[in-house]
Amino acid sequence: MKTALITGASGEIGAAVARHFAGAGYGVAVHGARHFEAAQALAESLSAEGRTAFAVQGDLSDSEACARVWAESESALGPIDVLVNGAGISLVEFFDAVSPAAWNALVGANLSSAVWLSQHAAKSMIRHKAGAIVNVSSIWGVSGAAMEVAYSAVKAGMLGMTRALALELAPSGITVNAVAPGYIDTKMNAHLSDADKAALCAEIPLGRAGTPAEVAAAVRFLAESPYITGETLVVSGGWR
Repeated sequence: MKTALITGASGEIGAAVARHFAGAGYGVAVHGARHFEAAQALAESLSAEGRTAFAVQGDLSDSEACARVWAESESALGPIDVLVNGAGISLVEFFDAVSPAAWNALVGANLSSAVWLSQHAAKSMIRHKAGAIVNVSSIWGVSGAAMEVAYSAVKAGMLGMTRALALELAPSGITVNAVAPGYIDTKMNAHLSDADKAALCAEIPLGRAGTPAEVAAAVRFLAESPYITGETLVVSGGWR
């Protein structure tokens, strides 16, 4: 049985990723932090369906917590074949109003978490000469957005890490890729008014928001593509 650790599985995209991998027969470790009860409920739901699922909690901005999350996941499932770095938070704020605390929280939740866990994944996967890491970035990491400069910078950092780590791990048969979701219908976008949502959809060539399940399908595609590495797959309905 192949295994996957999905961070941020208490959110809608992470939960969809976990369900997608579990449905394909993977044993999954589903991570949650502040909303751990959602990850627990997801693991219980998957287990009730006959899947192998385990919930794990930790503040992934803390390197020691990342080490514990990785160790607990391997203890429950065995060696991890796929790491999905899906944990993260957003920030909508004028750039000159971003506080040091807000910036540090963004970096910790989105980028540092991916760095620390990818270090553990690399050590394990190098031993097995196989594995895949998929980072969940954002369309704003590719193109940037006003009012989300800090968020865009952090998500762009994930893409730089993806490309460089792919080069470093390729000789060991490990792939590293990223997805960059566009406007996805999740609670993270709940701050948008109906008029804002309609205006966004009008800019999207396919004319609608994406779904968490569509992002999940892209994540698994990259994880199971042995000759694709160092790439960013934009999941945006053609929106740039």
